Amino acid sequence: MVSKLTGILCIGALLLSGCQSTAQTPTTATKPAWLTTTPSSDYLIYGVGYADSVGDMQNAKLAAQESARLALAKQLNVTISAHTTVSQSATEKSMQYHVDELISSQVPNILLQGVKIEDEFWQNNTAYALASFNRTEAIMQTELSINAVDEEIMQISLSDNSKSQRLKQAISVRTLAIKRQKLNDYLQMLQSPKLPLPTDVLSKLSRSAQVLNTLSFSIVADSSEHENIRDLMASSLTSNGIQISQSDADFELAFRVNWQQIVKSGTHYSIAESFMVVKEQGMEKAHFNDKVKAASSYAQTARNNAMQKLADKLSEQLAHFIVYGGI
Repeated sequence: MVSKLTGILCIGALLLSGCQSTAQTPTTATKPAWLTTTPSSDYLIYGVGYADSVGDMQNAKLAAQESARLALAKQLNVTISAHTTVSQSATEKSMQYHVDELISSQVPNILLQGVKIEDEFWQNNTAYALASFNRTEAIMQTELSINAVDEEIMQISLSDNSKSQRLKQAISVRTLAIKRQKLNDYLQMLQSPKLPLPTDVLSKLSRSAQVLNTLSFSIVADSSEHENIRDLMASSLTSNGIQISQSDADFELAFRVNWQQIVKSGTHYSIAESFMVVKEQGMEKAHFNDKVKAASSYAQTARNNAMQKLADKLSEQLAHFIVYGGI
């Protein structure tokens, strides 16, 4: 019995010893080739990223994936201009420019989409990730989107008898034009040539610009004492590309301005607070108010500079009214 028990214990000890030996042997993972050489392809772009672990393996993996995406985007030189070619093609002193600039700030840029994490690797508390992007497929999809926008533009009519309706349609055309340009910017980012504007679409864009640039405004002061201010405002708005008309204007701008003149250490400060009402056929459509300050060695110059600042702000507000107002 003793000898049998001893034998069993020996066998058990040997088995236990074998299990412990197996558990303590580390597994050696093979390093993937993409760690040292980023893959290349005719239609795929790759990016490799890594992140060190600070005790959380999952967060390190996520950080490595984001690093790989950024490395991929860097290869594409992902930059999209804040101002569109459509805006730049217009005169900077025109209602179309003010409207396009506003719309451009509201229409989001096209973001890099369709990035895939192809592979991941973990070694010595460092996570690695390989990201890929199918540029050929993205180019095809973007070109299809641009063609669809062209179709939308051509479906919009600018021949309505109502000026307000034509204005709404012109804004729709300008919005689509900005969207098209940002898609084209994305196409260029993908290192593919931009799609030129078809002749019919270009003609429609030109007509929409004409609708905007022929808008007219009349200016009405709150009292005869402010006629000189009215003239200053008219001059400043005209310099901003806003068409001012004495009669039969599309919109009326009724205003009053409170002035404060301060002289300190030989410098003249002109502070102006304006209150504006936009009217269409006698009906109030919008209210604006702003406060500006300008300084100069000369009182009249300070006053003129303050009025120009007011005109700049009013031009932006009028564009906002035209785009989003209840016209």
